[in-house]
Amino acid sequence: MIMEVNKMSKLMKPLFVNGMYNREGKRIRANYLKTIGEYSLWINDGKPDKDYTRNENDKYYLYIQKDEWLVMSGYTEFELEQRAGYDHLIKEWYGDFQGREKYFQENFYNGRSMEEAHELIKIHIEKEELFIKQSGKNEEFQTQLLKENIDREISTYIEARDNNGRHASFIGALFLGELNKCEEIASILRKERQEKEQQHKKEIAIQKAKEIEEKEQAEKIFIEETENILINGGTIKGGEIIIKLANKYNVNIPLRTKGWILNSLAESIITPDGGVSYRYWKRKGAKGSQSVYSVLYNIRSAITA
Repeated sequence: MIMEVNKMSKLMKPLFVNGMYNREGKRIRANYLKTIGEYSLWINDGKPDKDYTRNENDKYYLYIQKDEWLVMSGYTEFELEQRAGYDHLIKEWYGDFQGREKYFQENFYNGRSMEEAHELIKIHIEKEELFIKQSGKNEEFQTQLLKENIDREISTYIEARDNNGRHASFIGALFLGELNKCEEIASILRKERQEKEQQHKKEIAIQKAKEIEEKEQAEKIFIEETENILINGGTIKGGEIIIKLANKYNVNIPLRTKGWILNSLAESIITPDGGVSYRYWKRKGAKGSQSVYSVLYNIRSAITA
């Protein structure tokens, strides 16, 4: 005898649409899946939510019904079982996640080579996975996981409502029947965030302008000091400042000579009477440049003109 399963399908309101609170109350068609504990679970009536799935129960994300709203749980049916089973494993076997790490260290790593430890861990993880699979199907553990997640959202909303918290959780507000209140809080927090962002941008702009001014002032001083060296004698390090002075005084430098000055010139020594010598980086195949003498002479002449 073939029995037909009656699939309940309804137009329902998701709490969020494209990550934003569904203020306009847009609806989607959803299919009722099952009820676990106090939670009615629904799935989208359309193409699967995931392109790559691990089994038939890993295609659609579960929605939790609260009044006329649907709240995304963040899990597929398969993921809910896996997470519920894993959480129960941690609590039953180790107490907490740190307890699991301690157990592995004491029972597998201490006194053993990595190869021996990994072999024992492999066997142990197989036992864990069997326990997770069996425990995860227990609807009591699934319900507990969903409740813990919802309770966290409620706590987050209350923190925003009562203690100026940073995030007004619409999920928490929904389960407390305070969606309208949450909209007000979210609007206030959004305005505060925008004001802080604007203030932060203003501070960054001020700091950037200050840094630019300081850099320009430092470069101005550096240029003046280099000009003084060219007039009265001294040592100029590197070639970049030479190019800047040439640009300042419209001294033409052939492209090849400019490249040599930037890449090879280590320092220029100027005597008080205007004599010039230089040192350059003796890289493979590097040679000196006669043109640099005329460049420095022309810059010096332009400064003293």
